[in-house]
Amino acid sequence: MDDTRGRFAACDRQIPAWTGTVGPGWASLLDKLHRDLLALDPGYRIESFAVKFGGLRITVADRFENGEFDGEFADRATALTDAAETASENTCDECGAPGRIRLRGDGQHVWMQARCEPCRTTVPSSPAPVSTGTDPA
Repeated sequence: MDDTRGRFAACDRQIPAWTGTVGPGWASLLDKLHRDLLALDPGYRIESFAVKFGGLRITVADRFENGEFDGEFADRATALTDAAETASENTCDECGAPGRIRLRGDGQHVWMQARCEPCRTTVPSSPAPVSTGTDPA
């Protein structure tokens, strides 16, 4: 048994563990991804979750059956995460409306966020990047 499973319950390594780390506009994207991954494997685990270059970057942990790498699962899970990542780059992370990647700044720092036209001037929810491969807390 790998020690990652020993430290975290399966639900702590699934999408809901990270929904509070991103803007509310991406909640429906993450909910759909979670439901789709549950349909593939109720015990799926997220290996890494990050917001980089204004969009989501998500990796699902590999699955092994009878000691063999499950390539079909990996292909299907990757297709789902790729679709969610692409959708995040075109969805306002603040309100969920259609948007695009925009450069944001506060005079000292510059970062990238997916925002729609009305939300592009709102105060950013959090310019700090979210990146973790080990602990969703």
